[in-house]
Amino acid sequence: MALIKSTNQTTPRDISKWVEGFENELEKLDSLALQRRIVTPNSGQGRLIELDDETLINFTSNNYLGLSTDPRVVAGAVSATREYGASVSAARLLCGSTPLHEELERRLAALKGREACLLYSAGYLANIGVLAALAAEGDVIFSDELNHASIIDGCRLSRADSKIYRHRDLNDLEEQLATTDANRRIIVTETVFSMDGDIAPLPALLNLAERYDAAVMIDEAHATGVLGRNGSGAFSHFDIDISDTSVPVVIVGTLSKAIGSIGGFVAADEAIIAYLVNRSRAFIFNTALPPSAVGAALASLDIIESESQLQTHVQSLAVRLRNGLEAKGYTTAPSETQIIPMMLGEAEKALTMEQELRAKGILARAIRPPTVPPGGSRIRFNLSATHREADVDQALAAIRSAM
Repeated sequence: MALIKSTNQTTPRDISKWVEGFENELEKLDSLALQRRIVTPNSGQGRLIELDDETLINFTSNNYLGLSTDPRVVAGAVSATREYGASVSAARLLCGSTPLHEELERRLAALKGREACLLYSAGYLANIGVLAALAAEGDVIFSDELNHASIIDGCRLSRADSKIYRHRDLNDLEEQLATTDANRRIIVTETVFSMDGDIAPLPALLNLAERYDAAVMIDEAHATGVLGRNGSGAFSHFDIDISDTSVPVVIVGTLSKAIGSIGGFVAADEAIIAYLVNRSRAFIFNTALPPSAVGAALASLDIIESESQLQTHVQSLAVRLRNGLEAKGYTTAPSETQIIPMMLGEAEKALTMEQELRAKGILARAIRPPTVPPGGSRIRFNLSATHREADVDQALAAIRSAM
């Protein structure tokens, strides 16, 4: 059979012109100290990390409780792989499920105080999948201005009207709620904000939701395992009994941070979870989590629920680092958690500080626009239960020498 030749072939010269625009954009990013590059360590995400033949104290991982390399968690992943294979090779609604998936959903629902839970293959997929399914045209989503990109993308995919309220500003939120006559209102916020380490004012936010007949969706990515009794999150942190509220509450989370695995989840009323099983495209059309991730997460939950000293240690280190940075004249506010920004302002200044810290054996990355607003560049320190007080003191000494 003869091949049909296109009369509209693209030549190498055409491709070059097409790519040239991207090259120009990269040059512009480079000139503004904003180009990003992949960093590839030669080790796992432990207290120490091997990078370019250097051994550095790792302050840039989301491995908040040190569980991703804990032998018990690794053993959980290995055991599940031996039992069920490297992949389930299908979506959950076909045959891509195991008893471990169902057990993990039961455990997470109990941890979050909800009736049911549904696993997603990533936290990002959970946010876009839940928002796109639960909100539609004619509804309004009220989103904190510093919410994660996955929440922003979920709002866009939902086709609901998205209204942005100023960060943790409940007066601004109330003004917008009071002037909206939408069919359905959803307030969405992170509980621990990933760049500033501050916590959403959850009690007051729930009161507003009740007054204005709104549902609340919270993203517990950076709270699960770290805040509240047994790492259950922000409701426990604020001493709120979720069963006492009349507000519909949807809790999204991730397995990839304090839990030390990979994947996402949503915990809510049984009816909401059943609806998502039938309407959430990011769940329906996606291959389910591999058994290794589920086995690792189950092992992590055992540790989180029985070893509260991990939380206590992280919180103690956070106080030590915040106090030390503020004593040196750096702003860390409004951090209240294990995520601590060292505010520097300009991107070049943040990159210079990152390099100077690395020269002293400290890996703490510069965070720059568009991840943070212009003028908001910083070094972000992420603390882990594997860190020691001496590690925090070494970081502070490195900062002192760089000043």
